[in-house]
Amino acid sequence: MKKATLLLAALLLATGLAAQNPTLYFMEGSTYRSQLNPAFAPQRGYVNLPGIGGMEVGINGNVALDNILYPRNGRLVTLLDSSVPADVALSGLSAQNRIGAETRINLFGIGMFTANHKNFWSFDLALRTSEETTLPRSLFEFLKRGEEGHISDIGLMAESYLEAGFNYSMPLLDDRLYIGFRGKLLVGLARMQMDYDRFDVTLQNDRWAVATHGTIDITADGTKANPDPESGLFGLGDLETSPKGPSGYGLAVDLGATYDILPQLQASLAVTDLGFISWSDRKSVTGVSSRETEFTGVDVPDNGTPAPDFDLELLRFTPVESSAPTRMLRASVNAALEYKLWKRRIGIGLLYTLRFLNYSTVHNITASVNIQPTRWLTFTGSYSALDNRSGAVGLGLSIHPRWLHFFIATDLLTSRHTPQWIPVRQSTAYVTAGIGIPIGRDSHRKTAEFAPRSRKK
Repeated sequence: MKKATLLLAALLLATGLAAQNPTLYFMEGSTYRSQLNPAFAPQRGYVNLPGIGGMEVGINGNVALDNILYPRNGRLVTLLDSSVPADVALSGLSAQNRIGAETRINLFGIGMFTANHKNFWSFDLALRTSEETTLPRSLFEFLKRGEEGHISDIGLMAESYLEAGFNYSMPLLDDRLYIGFRGKLLVGLARMQMDYDRFDVTLQNDRWAVATHGTIDITADGTKANPDPESGLFGLGDLETSPKGPSGYGLAVDLGATYDILPQLQASLAVTDLGFISWSDRKSVTGVSSRETEFTGVDVPDNGTPAPDFDLELLRFTPVESSAPTRMLRASVNAALEYKLWKRRIGIGLLYTLRFLNYSTVHNITASVNIQPTRWLTFTGSYSALDNRSGAVGLGLSIHPRWLHFFIATDLLTSRHTPQWIPVRQSTAYVTAGIGIPIGRDSHRKTAEFAPRSRKK
C-alpha cells in the first residue's frame, strides 16, 4: 500500500507547474503577444535573449494545492497521509480531479518589420513540455476509507518537444484587417501516457480483490523495457532510456486575425497549436495490464478503516507490439474585443479562451484594463473566470523603450502562496516573462500620439 500511495502522491505533485497567459493578450509592446494571436505584432522588431527571451510556466486544473497538501507537525503531507482524516481529504475533491501543466522556454527569437512598417515576420525556437493527470474521487475514497467500487478514468500523460515557428502578418482593407499565419515544425523528444479504464476493488472477508485494465505507451530515443524473466511483465522501474536524438516529428499552424470594427473598437480571433506529432514506433514501448488479483490480509488501523495491503507490483504490464502513435497538440481558440479610450492610452478588453486538453476541455473568460501612459510603458490588470470554478487576478508590466523589450505577467502576486511562490488556493496560475533587444523599424501600428517621429522612412 505504501508504494501505491507514493505513486499517487507523485502523480498529484509532478504536474505542479499551463501556458497561454490571458493577461498578456492585450498588452501593447510585448513581444510575446503573437504567440496568442499571430496577427499581433510588437511596436518594433526584436532579438530575444536566449533562454530568458520568453518563459512561461503555470498550472491548470480543478484542484488547488491546499486540497492536496496539509500542514502537520511543522511539515507538509499529502492528503493520502494517515494524519489527514478522510472527511477532510475528500472534502475538496471533485468527481474527476485534473491537474495540467505546461512550460514554454524561448531558446531563440527574432522579428522585424518590412520596409512599409506594416508587414511583420518573426522566427522562434522554443522548448515545450506538457503534463496532465486525471484521478477520480472514487480512487481516493478507496484509499482513505477502504470503500470498494468501480474505479475508472485514471490517466497520466506527459510530452516534450522542440518547436521552430515562422510567423508572418500583414494588413488588408486599408489596414482595418490584419491577418497572421505561423507555420511550425515540431521535433518530438519524449512522451508517456498511462491510462486505466478499469480499477475495480472489492473487499471479501479478509482479502481484497482487484481487477484492472490499463495501458502504458512510452516513446523516447533509446527506450527499452526489461521484463521480469519469470512473469514476463514490466513496471515503471524496469524502463531504460538513453536519449541521443529525436523520437518523432510533426507540423502545426497558428491562424489569427484582427479587425477594426470602429477606430476605437477591435475584434480578434485566433486558433493556435493546430497540429500533430507522429512518434516513432521503433522508439516506443507499449504494455497492457489486464489482471485480477487478490490480496490476503487486511490492515485495519486505529480508526477502523480497512486498507488494502498491496504495492506497485499491481501496476505491471505485458509488453505488446508498438505502432507509431500520432498525437494531436493541445489546440486553443482565442476570441476577443478591445475598446480604446483617452487617445488610445486606455484599453478595455474581453477575452474568451477555449482550450482542448488531453482529458478535458477548459473555458475561460478574462476582462482586462490596459494603460499605456507613454509609448514605452504598459500596465495591465485582468480578472479571469476559470471554467465556472474560480477566479484569478492578473497583473502585467511591459517596458519597451528603444533599447529594451521587457515584459512580465502573473496572477501570483495577489494569491496566497508558499514561500516558494507555489499558489495555495488557486487551481490555475501563470508566470510569463521575457527580455529582448529592439532592432529594425518601428510598427506603423504605433499610435501617432506617442512616437510620430520614430518611424524610419
